[in-house]
Amino acid sequence: MNVLEKDILLKSNTWARSICDGYFFLITEGRALVEHASTDHFRSVPYDTDFMPPSLWNYKAYYVVLLLDPTRPKPKELMELFNFRKTEKVAVLQPSQEEVKIWTHVLYTEEIGFEVVDTWSHGKLHHGNVFPRKFDNFHRAKVRVATFELEPFIVYAKDDNGNFIGRIGVDMQVIDGLSKAKNFTVDFYEVSDDEKWGSKYPDGSWDGLMGQVFSEASDIAVCNVFIDGPRWGVIDYSYPYNYMPACFVAPSPKPLPNWQSPTLPFTSIMWISIALSIFVGGLLLYPFSRFGILNESIEFKSFSFNYLYILGSITARTVATEPMHMPSRLYIGFFWISSMIISIAYSANLVAFLSVAQMQPPIKTLKQLGESGLRISGNSIWKSLFQMSTDKAVLDLVPKMELDADYRTILDRVKAGEFAFIQNKQFLELNRDTRYSSGGRAMIRIVEECFMNYNVAMTLPRNSPLTDNLSKTLMNIFESGLLNKWKDEVVQYVNRKNKKEKGQTDIESSSVTPLDLSHVQGIFYILGIGYILAIFIMIFELLIRPKKNEGSF
Repeated sequence: MNVLEKDILLKSNTWARSICDGYFFLITEGRALVEHASTDHFRSVPYDTDFMPPSLWNYKAYYVVLLLDPTRPKPKELMELFNFRKTEKVAVLQPSQEEVKIWTHVLYTEEIGFEVVDTWSHGKLHHGNVFPRKFDNFHRAKVRVATFELEPFIVYAKDDNGNFIGRIGVDMQVIDGLSKAKNFTVDFYEVSDDEKWGSKYPDGSWDGLMGQVFSEASDIAVCNVFIDGPRWGVIDYSYPYNYMPACFVAPSPKPLPNWQSPTLPFTSIMWISIALSIFVGGLLLYPFSRFGILNESIEFKSFSFNYLYILGSITARTVATEPMHMPSRLYIGFFWISSMIISIAYSANLVAFLSVAQMQPPIKTLKQLGESGLRISGNSIWKSLFQMSTDKAVLDLVPKMELDADYRTILDRVKAGEFAFIQNKQFLELNRDTRYSSGGRAMIRIVEECFMNYNVAMTLPRNSPLTDNLSKTLMNIFESGLLNKWKDEVVQYVNRKNKKEKGQTDIESSSVTPLDLSHVQGIFYILGIGYILAIFIMIFELLIRPKKNEGSF
């Protein structure tokens, strides 16, 4: 028990949580309590960290205030004070000559409402319920919700004329489910596209969704909000109702030039091995033909003929001359077997590489992303989280982060090969599969190396009385599995909308595209190189051959 003085009220120990929190105030004028309860201690007391702001009020406790002077302060005046408005369990006892009236407040009405919940007379309570459960039924009270459009979480549904008709989406279904379960109405506030989740200003204030709940202009902010450390100290988070990783999306790999098609069936190591086989094969054929016990045909005594013979074996177009003796035949026979296997393997793969466009290697890791030369974009919260990382690949992305990219066009710029963009995986998958796919091919690609799963929750003002009450219902929604159903519904809606906008149908063309010059241009390049090389060699031979006598033919 303490005398109700300012020094007592400003001690943090006075408001420390315990197993059974209860405060019983006996006041006459109650000036110290009125002054303390009317102050927003969270913002008025300076602190150095976002993680542990001071708390000079226990918002989870039971409060009983006995007015020893029935004329002042009035119960209404007391319960309208800032901290009492954020506390659910409040009972103000106003005695009279015959009875004691027990008042409490009705929250989330345009003006704070008040009602007598019980009376004490003749030594007993008439109803026995001093602290009613206020948030089981809001009685159609208005709850302010801040949001913005971000598919598949918040989607603005429109009619054929483009007129707004309502909101759908995973997060919007969560709000709708809560409003039905708790019987409240929703008053939406749209934050601007430039602010979205919000950024912190040097003076400690925020804009966007964060600014709405930080300033208590909204009771709830929702739109794929991740639970993270930098924001934990300044707002409340509800129970998480969704989990998802954050990933980068990058441009899809570009097609390789078609002139490379003839070389693609084999790797560079394979081509080097084949070149060495031809070199060694032609080189060894000469001693087998020249230094054997029995002489071979005179053609095999020429290095140029031997290499032409070996090359013909590889291409299954060898010259008609055959070795005559066993050592040479054995050597050539095994070379033919290996050449046949190589030729069949190459021919089988070549069909696929000529008819299907081959792509450049995709970006799969954060290290590759950092080395790609792409500009990096994302919300400001990602830069803060990246700076706390110990992974070098993540830290290398920090100086490349651009925070002012336009979200309405950022994926178009990703598709164009300018940017890589970080966002949650569900958002990226939806856009990849609907807006940025054509003919079965995606035009943007999600980088395989994603970050760990983040918890998605609603944000509420610090010490909001709604936090614990709504979290229980959110837990039931999560456990019911409704989120997956809602996600499928919004994906189908977005698909239908995009197809309608583009005039597409679900019928895909099944015609086979014939090969044209672009598919086989590499073959003609090889033929051209051969022609040019042969012409140069012929010119060289003409220049160096000895001149014949003028009389000779």
